[in-house]
Amino acid sequence: MWGGSGDDEQLKREEYAAAMAELVAHIAHEVNQPLAAMAANANACTRWLQAQPPNIEEAHAASARIVRDARRASEVIGEMRVFLSRTAPARETVALQEVVDEAIAQAAPAARLAHVDVRHERGNSGLRLLGRRNALRQAVRHLVDNAVEACAAMPEAQREVHVRLHGPHRGEAVLEVEDTGPGFQPDVTQRLFEPLFTTKPGRLGMGLALSRSVFEQQGGRVMAQRGDDARTRFIVTLPVEGGGA
Repeated sequence: MWGGSGDDEQLKREEYAAAMAELVAHIAHEVNQPLAAMAANANACTRWLQAQPPNIEEAHAASARIVRDARRASEVIGEMRVFLSRTAPARETVALQEVVDEAIAQAAPAARLAHVDVRHERGNSGLRLLGRRNALRQAVRHLVDNAVEACAAMPEAQREVHVRLHGPHRGEAVLEVEDTGPGFQPDVTQRLFEPLFTTKPGRLGMGLALSRSVFEQQGGRVMAQRGDDARTRFIVTLPVEGGGA
């Protein structure tokens, strides 16, 4: 199957194993969240129906959330099919502010559970680009989720995430996601976006790597900054259609 010399075969095996590990981690990371949310909402729906009298309104709301999360999981699988088939993914005109709104809404339950205040400064609604809406939403959510998780290590009164979208600046939109967490050490700055690298126990270390991949596929870029106050700020720049007018 592998062919070539022993050293070449070993290298190919290692590259293949690394690629498969990255792929499995990607799927696990992306699908686990909507599946966990579906299970939680299914339990909630059952409790509302078993109440005396049954709370039909709350049960209906829980079932609607199950449908929403099932669609999210389906979108992830669809993205993976495109990746594995090596076909060019379909692109559409995307309103960036809508994508950011959706990403924050999806991250909101985890933020509330962690008692993190997510503050959103909405930007220019005319910022648009030609891209993959689902992938962009997931990439932005990874940044917000990462910020929320970072804040969990801080006293509750200090847990804040700030999301800002502004522009256009020289034909680019700028998205900033800043958290009041403990920050990161300067020596890991270049590794933050590496697949399977993480500073958080129990995490897969794929979220930031996947975000960078999506932003770069859109012709954009992402960087991490550590402020003097130890705050972490992720800055994303993306080219927009018509300068964002």
